[in-house]
Amino acid sequence: QKQENTGRSAWPQLTLKPSAAQIAGSVSSAISEVRDDASPSDFAVIGYDTPTSLKVLASGAGGLDAMKAAFPEKDVAYGLLRQSFVWESVGDVSADTVKFVFVYWFPDSGVPLMRKMKVGTFEGQVRKILQPYHIDVNAGNPGEITSELVTKMLEDVTGKADHTTAAREKKVEAKFERKFIGGMDGKTQDIDFVDEAALKDAIAKVRDNEQEGFDYCIADFDTSGKKPALKLKSSGSGGLDALKADLAADAFNFGFVRVTEVIDKTVAVKFCFVKSQPEATPFRQKGKLGLLGGAVSAVFAPYHGDVFVDTVDELTMDGVILATKKR
Repeated sequence: QKQENTGRSAWPQLTLKPSAAQIAGSVSSAISEVRDDASPSDFAVIGYDTPTSLKVLASGAGGLDAMKAAFPEKDVAYGLLRQSFVWESVGDVSADTVKFVFVYWFPDSGVPLMRKMKVGTFEGQVRKILQPYHIDVNAGNPGEITSELVTKMLEDVTGKADHTTAAREKKVEAKFERKFIGGMDGKTQDIDFVDEAALKDAIAKVRDNEQEGFDYCIADFDTSGKKPALKLKSSGSGGLDALKADLAADAFNFGFVRVTEVIDKTVAVKFCFVKSQPEATPFRQKGKLGLLGGAVSAVFAPYHGDVFVDTVDELTMDGVILATKKR
């Protein structure tokens, strides 16, 4: 059998081009209306029309509550919200500005397995369509995204200062500068490591076809400090089954696995990125760590496909092969 050479030395020549979803023309119009401060429409929810096409599920006025009501109960969707935000207050003078919020809606249960296997293929494309935005939020049920959470995240990102004091009554015109981040300037995508070299060495070993004893690795977050830090959790051999056995049941895990597929009598080596977000993950962690999803996937890139699961049973070899087949 001929072995496809995709080892460490050949990997830089490999270019992975993700499949593109078909986007309905109404999507651009709905997004434009949300971005227009003069428009009453302040939200849009984008969802799946077919397995490979997206359409507007809902748009209009009503803010966060209306957007939450429009999310499908058992399917993935993406929301863009325009929200007024008090950036700074000095004495009794405040500066209001407009911020944009991206919501990645992935219900805790009921999402079809095939959708879970393929949704990662289109996530980057959808995020690019909805950029720029100031923060992004992952939610699996309506209770996980509240106005208080959104306000707190905007305060953290913008560095809001509240200078209200009894001693300072002089009226000062507060100045503000609108800054979009949305994965484009690194503010929402900054990431810390416990031991970056150890993690990247484990990833490199998984990529190396000739490296014995390594065909998977898993990373998770150390949340004991002020900021979450990505760290190597485990690595070794045993393929997908060993990776599944090492996944935590109550915390975000990110896996990277090398698999093989026989295509026309040729053994093709493929790499798959696995994001595990169990339903038992604490609510605060879901909101806080969800912002770092794009940065984590970049650490493991490039790969042929990605899979998102919330239970270990959903992670199967058939699903991994399907996710990597067209890339």
